[in-house]
Amino acid sequence: MERRASARSMPTREAALATERAAVAKPASPAGHRLSPHTGVCIVEAWGPDRAACLVEALSGLVETFADVPDEAIQYLLPIGASGEDPQDELLALLEEVIYVVDVFGVVPTHFHLAVTDDGAVSGDMEVVPVNRVTLTGPPPRSVEHHELSMTEHVGQWNCRAVVEN
Repeated sequence: MERRASARSMPTREAALATERAAVAKPASPAGHRLSPHTGVCIVEAWGPDRAACLVEALSGLVETFADVPDEAIQYLLPIGASGEDPQDELLALLEEVIYVVDVFGVVPTHFHLAVTDDGAVSGDMEVVPVNRVTLTGPPPRSVEHHELSMTEHVGQWNCRAVVEN
């Protein structure tokens, strides 16, 4: 005998989609990031309770696209910052700064410390180690796609997304 679920016990397609959207929209932790690798690019998505925390997560995600960083004493401390004119421009400037530091100085950031300044800019520093002290898991990123960039605040939660070419 075949058992059939009653209409009441079976979720509707709309309810299932709403549950899925809620799970995607509401991250499990107050701050974090996730990576979605694709051929030639990687999508970095990050979230945080404030702009600085979201940016730190995005930068950490960028580094994870190509390296496993050790949890060891820092070798150097480098300044990092961006003007507070537009959150998307800040995100782009900070991601490009990390790409530049890896490419030109041969160091990889291990930790980021950012805060919003009195004038609305984002400023801080990054702990870096020489590239030979990390395990490379892929090629370092070359650039960030400008047209795929987003950084928004909604109900006290900041979210950003960037497509990084490697």
